Amino acid sequence: GTGFFSLPLPSAGSTAGSIERRLDTVRSVCHIAQKRLIACFQGQHGTDPDKRHKKLPLTALAQNMQEGSVQLSDETLLGKMLDTCGDAENKLAMELSQHEVQIEREVLDPLYLLTETEIPNIQKQRKQLAKLVLDWDSARGRYNQAHKTSGTNFQVHPSKIESLKEEMDEAGNKVEQCKDQLAADMYNFVSKEGEYARCFVMVSTSPL
Repeated sequence: GTGFFSLPLPSAGSTAGSIERRLDTVRSVCHIAQKRLIACFQGQHGTDPDKRHKKLPLTALAQNMQEGSVQLSDETLLGKMLDTCGDAENKLAMELSQHEVQIEREVLDPLYLLTETEIPNIQKQRKQLAKLVLDWDSARGRYNQAHKTSGTNFQVHPSKIESLKEEMDEAGNKVEQCKDQLAADMYNFVSKEGEYARCFVMVSTSPL
């Protein structure tokens, strides 16, 4: 399919180009979204609901209301209302802290995995493939040169040619293995487009 995350599968001849640019763009967009989302939090990022709840401005407001209620006594109308409203604000603060933790778990964690693990791993695999292709080219060059030389007056021992052929074949196998792994990683990346899209849907439907 096509979409923001969709990428062409790699070939031995492809290097950085459009695939690298797309990976960089996806990583940049999601990384900035993470930072902006964290900036929207009222609680401390990375803490559990209880610790986060204690630090929320809403919690401080609730405590202030309840302290005011004690000072005025709950026998007065204002005192009773401050106590009731303080309790309500405290519950809202707890709901907010739980919601922020949920956003971290269901939105920030997947995006962090994408930007800091999955995309960097694909980029490393692409660099590794480029290196292996060069190694393969060198091995083929050595084998072809030895093969040509063996047909001239300068004889190359057959075992040497066989050794170079094995080296060339092994280098070729490494290229194919790396290509297969890279293709699998990229297919996995593309197949998760819907999951990453749902992260942003959740943010828009459950605003902070």
